[in-house]
Amino acid sequence: MQKMNINMLLIAQLVLFAACIQSRAIDEVDNSIESTGAGGSGGGGGDDGVGQSPKQRSPFETDWIKFAKKPPTQLLQSLGQPVEIACEVMGSQVPTVQWVVGHLPLSEIDSVESNVISESSPSAIVRVRSVHVIDHMLSEARTYTCIGRTGGKTIYSSTIVYPQPDMKELVQVRDKPFPGPQKPRIVYNEKLHLDLVDSNIVLPCKVHARPRAEVFWMNGEGKLIEPNHRFKILPSGDLLLSNIKWEDMGAYRCIARNAMGKDSADTFVYPVLKEDK
Repeated sequence: MQKMNINMLLIAQLVLFAACIQSRAIDEVDNSIESTGAGGSGGGGGDDGVGQSPKQRSPFETDWIKFAKKPPTQLLQSLGQPVEIACEVMGSQVPTVQWVVGHLPLSEIDSVESNVISESSPSAIVRVRSVHVIDHMLSEARTYTCIGRTGGKTIYSSTIVYPQPDMKELVQVRDKPFPGPQKPRIVYNEKLHLDLVDSNIVLPCKVHARPRAEVFWMNGEGKLIEPNHRFKILPSGDLLLSNIKWEDMGAYRCIARNAMGKDSADTFVYPVLKEDK
C-alpha cells in the first residue's frame, strides 16, 4: 500500500512537470505580469515548493500554481464573430481562474475580488481551464487578463484583442451582444483533479449559451451518471463526488446541449491512496 502511494505522488509530480514543459512549448513569449514585492504573489518567481527546495516535499505540502497554458498575447476579432480566449492553470488545493476586462496597474491585481467560489481542499492537485467569450463586436482594442489564484499565490497573463481596423463603417452596432441564439460553450472546467481517497470533490462545468443549455454528465464507460448517495449533479451543473474511491478513477464528461448544438469537456479524476502511518 505504501509503495503504491509513493507511485501516486511520483505520478502527480510528473503531471506537474509535464504541464510546465507544455506551457514553455506553447508560449514562446512570456506575457505574464509578475509581482516583485515583498508579498511574493507574482506569477513565476521564488520557491514554489515543487522540485526547487533543497528539502524534497510532497506536492500536497505547499501552495503552488503555474500556467499550464497561457492565453495568447494578442488576437484579432473577425467581423461578426465571437472571440474565445482560453487560459489554463494548475496548482495545489483547487486553483480558481477569473477574467478582468481593461488594463489594471500591477498593484491592483492582487486586490481584485474573486468571483469564483472554490472549495477548500489542501490535498488536491487540479488543472483548471477557463474561456472568456467576447460575444459582441469591439469598438476599440481591449485588454483581457486571466488571473489564477490558490492559497496566497496569484498569477496573471493578459491578451489584447483588436477589432478589424477597416470595418468601423460596416458595423452599425458595436459593444452590444450579438443577437439570436448561440450554441453552448463550456467555459470553466477542470481537466485534471487529483485528491486523496475519501475526499469530497466538485467538478465544475460552467456554460455560455443562449438559450440556457441542459447539462448532464457521463462516466468513462459512456454511461449517463444518475444521482445517487455519492454522485450528485448540482443545480449549477457541477458534479459532486462524495468520498471518492480508488475505483472512481477515470474520465468524467460534462455535456451541455441546447437547440443550437452541444459542447463537451472531460475531467480526469485521480484518487490518491492515503499514506500508511
